[in-house]
Formats: sequence, structure tokens, C-alpha cells
Amino acid sequence: MNSMFFIIRKQLKNIIRGLAYKPLALIGYIIIGMMLACFIVIALIMPSGTVRNINGDLFSAAVTGFNLMALYTGLRRGIEKGSTYFRFADVNMVFTAPLKPSHVLLYGFIKRMGTSLLVVLIAFFQIPNIKNNFILAKNGVVAFLIAVLFYSVSSPVLGMVVYSFASKSGERRILVKRILDISAVLFILGFVLTLAEKRSLGDALIAYLNSVVFSYIPVSGQISAIASAAVYGIDLNFFVNIFVLVVIIGFCMAAMSGMNLDFYEDVLNATEEFESRIRAKREGRDASLETKKIRRVKGGFSSCGAKTIFEKHMLEYRKISYFLFFDKSTLIVILGGIGSKFIMPEEASSVFITLFFSAYMLFFLVVQGKWPMELGKHYIFLIPESNVKKLFYATLMENIKNLLDGAILFTIACFMFDAGIPVILLCIVSYTLYGAVYIYVDIVCRRLFGKTHSKAMLIFVKLFVSFFVVLPGIIFLMLIYHSAGNEFYALLSVTAWNLFVVVCLFFASVGIFKDIQAI
Repeated sequence: MNSMFFIIRKQLKNIIRGLAYKPLALIGYIIIGMMLACFIVIALIMPSGTVRNINGDLFSAAVTGFNLMALYTGLRRGIEKGSTYFRFADVNMVFTAPLKPSHVLLYGFIKRMGTSLLVVLIAFFQIPNIKNNFILAKNGVVAFLIAVLFYSVSSPVLGMVVYSFASKSGERRILVKRILDISAVLFILGFVLTLAEKRSLGDALIAYLNSVVFSYIPVSGQISAIASAAVYGIDLNFFVNIFVLVVIIGFCMAAMSGMNLDFYEDVLNATEEFESRIRAKREGRDASLETKKIRRVKGGFSSCGAKTIFEKHMLEYRKISYFLFFDKSTLIVILGGIGSKFIMPEEASSVFITLFFSAYMLFFLVVQGKWPMELGKHYIFLIPESNVKKLFYATLMENIKNLLDGAILFTIACFMFDAGIPVILLCIVSYTLYGAVYIYVDIVCRRLFGKTHSKAMLIFVKLFVSFFVVLPGIIFLMLIYHSAGNEFYALLSVTAWNLFVVVCLFFASVGIFKDIQAI
């Protein structure tokens, strides 16, 4: 046990020393921490039901449905590839250390607790949305965050337990698959019977997912009950479910440490897949690691210098797109933007909501783009062109794609909201500029914080920086719209601000090519 705590202490010291050698990164983390603390306070003290008051049964049904879907997909994936707490750095250091398998599991569990706390922080961003639509009970926010914490902790444990059992033989793997498939069929059959009784899709879904039978499903039932306490209130059942979850997780950990299995070999398989997913995300590729068909396109390189980067991106998008440059991300943005009209109350629905909701979704799609791949390939530093040209052409295709996606989305929004053509054109330009802001904020954060720190923490940093640089434009829009009531001038103000921010961030990002160690 002393060896394990020695390794943990060393890792914490290395993280602190790494920040000490980068004072700018340390200052940035302190500022972000202060902003996050302010956001947490605001999320806790803001009133509930400010936009509308939806029945708590819908919240409970949504939580139950999400948990059941996550449980099914997690177990299916766990049958084939297992789950893991570890990274390759742990494999190289911890697996070769003189530690018992049970201590290795405990080490991974302690590391996972840090990641779980980060997931809880991410969940804080959804608290305002929940409070705007539901009336939370006293300490409801705490109940919701505890449920998120237990979900993050228990998911890898279940995946590893299922894999450890099923990997012993092909018969066991087939047996577990059959049990899951039969459970899925019974679930669908039960919903069909409820639908036939209720004669309403929405009422049937809410009534079925709130059925007491789902509360008896291990882990999923307990997490759903804990999360539902956010709207129903904390009672004795809340603490009982927490106790049951702790017992289940402890039993699973003890069972894995006591199993006669090749633990290291089992975990290594899942760790390799986990590292491959992380590498794919960093390079802007599809993190699902699925083999996909690509279209054979005709084309070549007719340019030279930095322009070849743009042509390369254009050909790559044509290979994987359904038509021209329209791919899965285009569908996500369009469906999300259109869906915002139906999610929000009718009196609050407007083209502004569609713009801001789609811009919020765009942040998470931009980090999957093609341009991060170029920063990881050092030949871009050797192109005999100015840094301005290299940065411009490395990000041009992303900006063009955002422009085309925005054109499709807001052309549809033109008919949905009966908006004028000038307003729609400004929405398209503003949406494109939001994408450019996210791209160049990402590059600036890479320059400031480097590559030695947590990628998850960097996402937090980018999200906060992006929010605060676009916030003045949103304030200008609200002030002009509420004072003059003119959509065109309100959108013109936010578009002008975003353009100013993009220009400033672009020139702040040019220096990325001067320091190869920042990549």
C-alpha cells in the first residue's frame, strides 16, 4: 500500500511542479477556478422554474431513460472490450511496480475519482438549464450532482466486471449478449403495451419509464432514484440508494481483485482502445474507431505552399461527407438548431435562441475538425510561407464548412420564424464567426497552456475563455433589441463584435508556429 501512495504523491508533485515552471498557465488556472466558483454560486442561488414549470415526472423519466440506455451500451461494449481506469503511462509504471492486483485496482479507482469530480463540474453547466425548466427541491442540485458522480464512478466498474466474466470463454460472452438482447426486447415489448393503454406517445413514455420495476435494476435504479430526488426531495430512500450503490461498487471491486484472471491483460486491451480514442480526438478524427466506407473522389493539388493544406482538407472532407462538405456534424447542428424551437417555450422561441443554441453546440464540434491534425504534423513548420498564411489556410476549410452549415440551418430557420433575409444573412455570418472564435481560442490556449496539462481541463479553459470573449457581443445584442426592438441592428452588433474578436484572436494565434513545443 505504501508503494501505491508513493506513486500517487509523486504524480501530484509532478503536476504542481509542471505548473510552477509555467506561471502563465498557473495564473490562467487560478482565474478559471475563480470564474468557475462564481458560476457554481450563481447556479446554486438562482431560482427554479424561471422559464417554465415542467412536471417532475418528465425529469425522472428522462434520467431513467438515459441510465438504461447508458447501462445497455456500456455492458455491450464491456463484453467485447472491457473498461479501464488506466492510461498507458499507468501501464508502464504501475503495472511493473511491486503492487498487488487489488492495489492496482484501488490506484485506478482513486484516479477515476479525480475524473469523476471533473464530470461533476461539467454537470454544473447544465444546472441553469434544469432550473429554468424544472422546480428543484431543497438541496436538489446536490442530489443531481451526487447521481452524476456515482454514474461516472460505477460505469467503468461494471464494464470491467462484465468483461472479466465474459472473457473466460466464448459461451459466457454469448450468454451475456443473449441476456442483454432479451432484456432489450422485453423493454420494448413493455413500452408497446403501455403505449396501447395510454394512446399517447409522450404520456406512455413518461408513465413507462417511471414504472417501479426499473428502480430494482442494480446501479441504474439507484442512480435514477438519487437523481430524481432533485425534484421530489431528499428522503430516507435517497440515503438507502446511496448505501446500496456503495455496497455494489465495493462488491464489484472486491470480486475483480479476487477473480482468478489475467487482470493486466484484460485491462491492457481496454486501455489500448481508450488511448486510440484519445489520439483520434486530438487529431480531429472520428473517435468511434469504426471502419467506414469513404467515397472515391477525383482531385489533386494544383497549388503550392500553404494553399496545399487547404486543398488537402477539402479532399478529406469530400471523402467522408454525404454530399459536398455536409457530414454528420452538419446533421447534428441542423437538428439541434431546429430542435431548440420546440424545446423552448413558444413565447421565448426566436431566431436568437436558434443562433445561440447552435453556436453552443458548435464549440464541441470545432475541436473535432481537421486543422488540429496539421498542428501535430511538423512539416507545416517547414513550409516556406509566412505564419499568417499557414494559419489562414490551415483553418480556412473549417470556416467554410461552418459557413455552409450555417447557411443550411438558417435558411430553414427563415421559414420557421418568418425572419427577413437581412436578418438570416447576419445569422449565417455570426454563426460562422462563432466557429472562428472557437478555433482561434483553441490555438491561443495551446500557446498559453502547452500540451503537458490535462486535456479535459483545457476544454474547460477553452469553454470559459470562449464564453467571456463572446459575452460582450451577446450583451450588446440584448441591450439593442430591448431598447430598439430591431432584430437587424441587434444582430449587427453581435456580428461586429465577433468579427473584432476573431481578428484579435487570429493575430494572437500566429505565434503558434514559433514554438513547436507548444503543440
